[in-house]
Amino acid sequence: MKKCLVVDDVEVSRYTNQMFLEDMGYDVVEAHDSQSCMAALGGGGVNLILLDWHLKKENGLDLLKQIRGSSHGGTVPVIVISGVEGMDKAQEALSAGANSFMTKPTTREKLEAELKKVGAL
Repeated sequence: MKKCLVVDDVEVSRYTNQMFLEDMGYDVVEAHDSQSCMAALGGGGVNLILLDWHLKKENGLDLLKQIRGSSHGGTVPVIVISGVEGMDKAQEALSAGANSFMTKPTTREKLEAELKKVGAL
């Protein structure tokens, strides 16, 4: 089974994405900050990362750079999710190393389309 790491500081967002991803055949691991994210990633076997842009005390794009610099996250597809829309935000996320960018609120259809776009479904 494929494994997705969902990184979001909002529990309801993690839960919603977990439900959608499990329906699509993913095993889901949750993280709420950079420390729990890097620990989960270090465990290996992650096939996809959903990363919230705005974490409580951190910037998701800074965390994305850590992920890309790690031995376990260099090639894992990363979809950055944000409540802030705009082509500049999408471009900023892609420039930081994301494979894709999507806006909140997340729906199953939107998430499924992004997974197909990055080859994770």
